[in-house]
Amino acid sequence: MKKEQVLYEMMWYIQNKKEFTAQELADRFHLSIRSVYRYITDLADLGLYVDSKKGRNGGFTVLANQVLPPVLFTEDEITALYFAIQSLQNFEDFPFQMNTITAGEKLLAVVPQKMQEKLLHLEDHFQLSTPRQVVENSFLSELMRASMDHLKVEIDYHSPKRQSIKQLEPIGIYANNGFWYLFAFDAEQEETRHYRADRIQRVTILEEPSKTELTLAELDKEFIPKKPIKMKVELTEKGVRQCMENRYLYKGIIPKEHGGVLELMVAHRDIPYTTTYLLLLGKEAKVIEPPELVDHLRQRVQEIEALYQ
Repeated sequence: MKKEQVLYEMMWYIQNKKEFTAQELADRFHLSIRSVYRYITDLADLGLYVDSKKGRNGGFTVLANQVLPPVLFTEDEITALYFAIQSLQNFEDFPFQMNTITAGEKLLAVVPQKMQEKLLHLEDHFQLSTPRQVVENSFLSELMRASMDHLKVEIDYHSPKRQSIKQLEPIGIYANNGFWYLFAFDAEQEETRHYRADRIQRVTILEEPSKTELTLAELDKEFIPKKPIKMKVELTEKGVRQCMENRYLYKGIIPKEHGGVLELMVAHRDIPYTTTYLLLLGKEAKVIEPPELVDHLRQRVQEIEALYQ
């Protein structure tokens, strides 16, 4: 391990421990006691000061009320940070006040000239892209605040079918395929739901504590709707690949030779949305059940066919 990397890891180890001995550092980082003392001197030059205690129970204590020492990044870490910032430029709205262009410029300004040239050259050959945001989201900051502070909200929500006023317990917001979503618990419906943030026309933070203890980690857990319907879809190999890219469907895929089967429990109210997605798969997907989904697909196909008659 290079000295710079050892120095970096030792710095954060000491910051977290607060109290330590030279032997402890020697054992952890495979160094001699003499080398440990040299590293402690180097850390002081970086702004991390410790106080030594003599005697049988001696050791070192990190001094309080000092400025956090500078973070030391490797070239690969700087590269990852730079392109992560670049990837956010496709979002017109963000829950935090942040200018991705100036953030990238600030990072370039503090790295050596050679590293600057490498990053700018890499832009010609590497891109970490995200789907471009196509609609405006006006209330991301308010939704983020309510989620973080565990406060209920009241929203005006304009879905494609109707306009409604809802009281929700926000869990968090997330971006997917160029859209921002609010993940929240609806006490009236007694279940978690996803709300397109661009369809929210008003947000009022109620200053009333939210009771839900859910987090965004629930997004990756199996969704069990109140009125479940079993969905079974036969997939071609291409259909399997396409469904594997969907964050909600991939868990229900059962791979088979030359294709697979998609088996999931879906909510009855989600049939129109599921119909739209399956239409995009075309002949790569054949719905076996439920009959309601088959009927919706037939109706949509007839509507499309009528356009060309």
